[in-house]
Amino acid sequence: MQARLTSEELDLLGLILEKEELQPFFFRKAKGLKWFDALVERKLLSPEKNPKPVPAKEEGYIVVPLWPATEYLVATSPDLQQKKNEPYAGKFLNLIRSTTNHAKESNFSNYRTWWQFSKIIQNIPPGLITLEDLKLIEFWLDDPYEHGLIAIELGGRWVDALLDRNDPHSHELALGALSILYKVHIISTESERKRRRASTDEWYEKQITNKVASKAGKTLGIAVPELFKDRLEQFLAAENTDKWSSVWRHAIEDHEQDQHRTGFEHVMIDGFRDSLLACADAHADATFDYVGRLLGSPYQTVRRIAIFAIDHRYRQLRDLAQRILDPGYFTSNYRHELWHLLKNHYESFSRDQKRAVARVISDHIERDESTEQVSDRASAYWRAIWYAALMAAGSSEADLYRKAVETAGAEPEHPDFSSYVTTRWGGRGSPRSPEQLLSLELDDLIDQLNSFKDSGGFFEPGLEGLAKTLKEAVKTQPLRFYRNLGKFLTGDFAYIYNVIEAYHELWSTKVPLPWDDVWGNLLALCGELIAQTRFWEPEAAKSRTSFVANRHWIVGGIARLIEAGTKSDEHAFDERLLDQAERILTTLLRQEKGEEFKSDSDAVSIAINGPRGRCLEALINLTLRSCRLSDKKIENHAEVWAHFQEIYDSELGRAEEFEFVTLVSMYLPNFLYMSQDWVVDNLARIFEQRNKLRWRCAMQGYAYVNQVYEVIYRYLKENGDVILALNDESINSRVQEKLVQHIAVGYLNGHEELDDDHGLMAQLVARSKESELGHLIWFIWTLRDSEQENIRSKVFLLWSRLVKAIDTTTKEGRRLAARLCDWISFVRVVDETNKNLILAVALYSGEYHHSFAMLESIARISKKQPSEAFEIWDRLLQNSAPSYPGEAIRETLTNLVAQGNEGGRKAKKIVDKYLKAGNEEPEAMLREAIRAGHPTT
Repeated sequence: MQARLTSEELDLLGLILEKEELQPFFFRKAKGLKWFDALVERKLLSPEKNPKPVPAKEEGYIVVPLWPATEYLVATSPDLQQKKNEPYAGKFLNLIRSTTNHAKESNFSNYRTWWQFSKIIQNIPPGLITLEDLKLIEFWLDDPYEHGLIAIELGGRWVDALLDRNDPHSHELALGALSILYKVHIISTESERKRRRASTDEWYEKQITNKVASKAGKTLGIAVPELFKDRLEQFLAAENTDKWSSVWRHAIEDHEQDQHRTGFEHVMIDGFRDSLLACADAHADATFDYVGRLLGSPYQTVRRIAIFAIDHRYRQLRDLAQRILDPGYFTSNYRHELWHLLKNHYESFSRDQKRAVARVISDHIERDESTEQVSDRASAYWRAIWYAALMAAGSSEADLYRKAVETAGAEPEHPDFSSYVTTRWGGRGSPRSPEQLLSLELDDLIDQLNSFKDSGGFFEPGLEGLAKTLKEAVKTQPLRFYRNLGKFLTGDFAYIYNVIEAYHELWSTKVPLPWDDVWGNLLALCGELIAQTRFWEPEAAKSRTSFVANRHWIVGGIARLIEAGTKSDEHAFDERLLDQAERILTTLLRQEKGEEFKSDSDAVSIAINGPRGRCLEALINLTLRSCRLSDKKIENHAEVWAHFQEIYDSELGRAEEFEFVTLVSMYLPNFLYMSQDWVVDNLARIFEQRNKLRWRCAMQGYAYVNQVYEVIYRYLKENGDVILALNDESINSRVQEKLVQHIAVGYLNGHEELDDDHGLMAQLVARSKESELGHLIWFIWTLRDSEQENIRSKVFLLWSRLVKAIDTTTKEGRRLAARLCDWISFVRVVDETNKNLILAVALYSGEYHHSFAMLESIARISKKQPSEAFEIWDRLLQNSAPSYPGEAIRETLTNLVAQGNEGGRKAKKIVDKYLKAGNEEPEAMLREAIRAGHPTT
């Protein structure tokens, strides 16, 4: 029997009935079953009290309120595990039932309540919970706003605990709960395309699966993998991707090839796999029969998992191996699992099984798809893949592998992974695999590429896929191709582009090759290509379907290649090739037209991604490389610059093309290195205000310059470019923010003084725009760790000016004042001047969520200046009572009470303000500080 409530406790219940605002506080503090009946009697636990979601202040959003009573229920529920409290466990369960059913009948859901219930149900004896009660869980998990938190409680904790119990009913509940947690929703959209999701989010599904799949398989047996299989098959049927499973799921085990995979189907595969292996360990006979049935599944993905299980539980399932030694399994979808089964267990096969494997491999032939003739090389390559799995078994298998490789002319690099991969290159597949291409003589390969006709069907093999497959083939055997690159010159631009890209990627990843020779051949290919008449015909520039390269792609690809070969002195092509690369780029720049720029365009994005801009970036990097080489040789690069200056003068004069003016301003630091005189002489042409679009492009480029150069800063200041850009609505906010940062650096570096009314900082403060000053305050705050006293003194001067300029009667002004609170980080020692600055803004820190940093700084200050810390804290608490970080509050209170009686009184004053705001935690912290041995008040 539970203890009765005292008269004082009954009075308290009467008080919270009278004053509803006290109920949250009561439910946070109350614990124990003694309260339950009285709360029910007073209808404080009535289902109608469970709050409905309400619209938020911001349109389109909702707020899901917390039902305070659930805090008491959760805190008290551990008592329900005691046998003597079983009647109350039934009452708690009835409350959960009635509350959930009321919500269902009233057509609303409150995930916060269901989350609390999912904690409570873990403490209710399973014998009281019926299978019918699982429908409550199903309703909770259908909450439209959140269900992951509920799922983790139920799947990761409750089911886990049920599996530990040794009674059939608990196991029934566990299986029922898993069935709901992994329920699949197939939803048809208006366009009749099917999409699917499980009962909860993928991240939570993964956590639950990792926690309980193996344990459930071991405890509950075949019912668990059957559950995962059923869910997986629903996905496969809805998505119709079963025959492509080796593409979207390379390996049934966890493998780096699948490290970026997403989707519930992967979670189902993981759960199916892990529970099946656990079943094999604990229920060997039943698992043998079950895996035998899996091999008859209409779904190849399911059969892959069966093969995986035979491999990984070979001792229990070895007699099933005979069923998969069939040509039908030596195909791409089954390849990874079957290859590893053979590699791991072929040596222990019976003589008949080994003969079966040998027969399948030796009898296989590959045909040329266009002529239907047997391809000896392709057939040999196919056999080499499977012999690679067997070669460790003995010398005869190793000999078979070597002979197959010799005939094929290529060694499979990753034989355990499917590579006929009708790979979905951007949506189009390839009619050939890289291995099939590599099995051909080069002339035959070129002929096959040039004779291929693209049907144009989206799901048919296409030029896009074939071109990218060629790239993979070139990357696999680059030494085979580089001396014969000219053979590709008659082919489609898509092939040429991908050959160039293949060597670009090999260079970027620093694959060891005879690069001097390779680069010579690559540049020769590029030079001969752009000399072709067809390359500059209008037809060559037209956009092509899907992701198939045209002339513009190749121009950009050549430019990227040359840029990669000149950008770094540590990884650059031979300087003897610089003239050849320069001729290619100047030819491209003469012929390639610029992109279209508009007033609201992202000029930098267009410039660096367009073909002409790519060529300019490559030329700039080539020029820089040439200058550095000259500096290294003769400690001067004037002659090199003189050689290139004419090109850049010409580019600056192209008034109707905007790539160069964007890039020259973006690369101003580099041009200052190459020739400061040229930059200074041409600033007026670069930042030409008469041509507004051209000027906007230059300002956007300049926003990417990370260092403030005084000569440029003064020019832009004196010519009004900065203020003009801040006023220009067509200039995007990122550019304007970068200009504000430059003003801050210019001021801190002494390029101007704060009392200079014509200075940019003085003008910025006078403008008093929240967006500008807010970014200024943030940017200067990022410099808070600077040890330069000069910077801190300038910050305090600016702080004083901002305090005077900000109008705190407006919402915008109060937001700026709150932001200024972050500048307390600059304060090392509080003096009268900076204390007044802090006090001027501290009032607003809590109003706009800047109190966290303030409290941390107050704690820091309190170590040496507790009285000053108190004064700042006291001001902060006039408008709000921030409670995070709690450790900062604890530290400051401790440092205050350590000062004796006066410090204790100040600490008590702070705590009283928190109590008035309904926060009792600081009071508890103060008591702890006093108990720790500090003077009392």
